[in-house]
Amino acid sequence: MPTLYDEVLYPSLPFGETHPDRLAAIAILFGMDPAPLTNCRVLEVGCGDGENLIPIAFHHPGSAIVGIDAAEVAIRAGNAEIAALRLTNLRLVHGDILDESLTLGTFDYVIAHGFYSWVPEPVRDRLMAIVQASLAPHGVAYISYNALPGGRIREMLREMMLFHVEGAATAAARIQGANQMMQWFMDSRGASETGILKAQVESILERQPECLYHDELGGVYRPVYFQEFMKHAAAFGLQFLSEANYYDMQPGTIPAAVAQQVESATGGDRVLRDQYFDFLKCRLFRRTLLCRQDVALPAAPIAERVRLLHATSGAKPVSARPDLAAGVAEEFRGGHGSGVTTSHPFSKAILQLLNEAWPATIPFPDLLARAAQLAPQDASAENLAGILLATYAQGVIELHSEATPCVPRVSLRPVASELARSQARRGRLITTARHLTIQALDDQLRRLIGLLDGEHELADLVRELAPELQMSEAELAKDTREKLEQFAEMGLLVG
Repeated sequence: MPTLYDEVLYPSLPFGETHPDRLAAIAILFGMDPAPLTNCRVLEVGCGDGENLIPIAFHHPGSAIVGIDAAEVAIRAGNAEIAALRLTNLRLVHGDILDESLTLGTFDYVIAHGFYSWVPEPVRDRLMAIVQASLAPHGVAYISYNALPGGRIREMLREMMLFHVEGAATAAARIQGANQMMQWFMDSRGASETGILKAQVESILERQPECLYHDELGGVYRPVYFQEFMKHAAAFGLQFLSEANYYDMQPGTIPAAVAQQVESATGGDRVLRDQYFDFLKCRLFRRTLLCRQDVALPAAPIAERVRLLHATSGAKPVSARPDLAAGVAEEFRGGHGSGVTTSHPFSKAILQLLNEAWPATIPFPDLLARAAQLAPQDASAENLAGILLATYAQGVIELHSEATPCVPRVSLRPVASELARSQARRGRLITTARHLTIQALDDQLRRLIGLLDGEHELADLVRELAPELQMSEAELAKDTREKLEQFAEMGLLVG
């Protein structure tokens, strides 16, 4: 039977935090032994057209990946792309997870992104039952959902939009009406309006029409409290591992004194502590990782386990040339407001090396050896593990279970993956080797990406592009070089 997702296709994208590499890294930190990505099984429930799974399958040909979705049109489109890319390790299935005859097998990683809060209770139960039945002994499940108390704001705005579009007969009319209601609301607040309410209205106004139609105007929208979600998971033999972004579990802007009082009051109960943090942050979205209840988990990540991982950081030094001498404070600024200031020579050396390698990763032993050459004082595996774990918790660095395939510099004959080149020929959204997307809005940019096959030097690229542009050869060479450097920064270029 056709669904609303067949009538209006939901745009599907790669979501970096769902990648098994990210899930495995956190599992390793908590003492688990997750399956290596070179030989793992992955399931995504509610996979849409498979755009989240296709890059995973492409970069990990030894994996076995399955996606399931009730939207037949989306599954058909995804399978066509899979065939075009000649992927043999990915299968998209059109089916209803309520079908009791459905057999999926055992998986090391199970993903359900943007699913839980938008389906009825029996479907949520069935999702948990699938995770319980299919998750490997040291497997990791990722489930995202709208959270309370922040979700109340979205509920309020949703009710306004639904009231305004009542009686609208078409999807287009409902989308237009919803945007009109939100624009009226925004215009009525005045320029002085700030805070979470304004941010949520702006977020709705910026949403893709298809997302607005299904998410805010859909038939089901049920945000839940974290502790409520965890009770549901526990009923199916699952326990809390971590948030997909580990820094989301930290106090953040909560004053240290208040955070300490919460820690004391909750007596080491991680779920209870995080629920209080959600109250204080007015949290509205979660990306929760689960594992089986019989896995013995420590109360916090094990620093020693960092030695098994790879690190990278996009945090840039504020100084043009950071001074690694003792007592000289240097600031490194990262994304989503993260940053760190330190005068510790070994710490500065680590952050400088990671930034120079960005977006490529450095394995722990190599990072230790290289940082020790720059700052031998305090250079030890124990100190490196502690520094990496602390900056990981702050969101300043990333930890990965494997090396990322991207390269930090533009080579003589730059290469984008076959997947990225194929996407550039077909549309505007290109997947990087970091499992993120970039938007190539103009034809010229997509043509450049399509030429990055490892057979073209800069001069060759300029010759190929020149007939279509009104630029001198020198200007075009400079422009192309700048774009290639941007591609490297974003993780689009591979080795």
